[in-house]
Amino acid sequence: MTEPLPVRLSADGRVATWNPALTRAGQVVLRVLREKGEGAGEAEERRSLNSGRARVREGERIESVTPAE
Repeated sequence: MTEPLPVRLSADGRVATWNPALTRAGQVVLRVLREKGEGAGEAEERRSLNSGRARVREGERIESVTPAE
């Protein structure tokens, strides 16, 4: 797997922003940690377009953003 992109996270970790020009990938993989509710403490990977911004639901936190292969 490739190295995570340098991202700026919001104070609560729900919003990540990055420079989409740092990779040629059309999509990125978000590593999301659930902090509350069912499955708390579990990590999940989600695909998102390489738009430079991603947001997750309340009770979740973005851990990393990696270019999709």
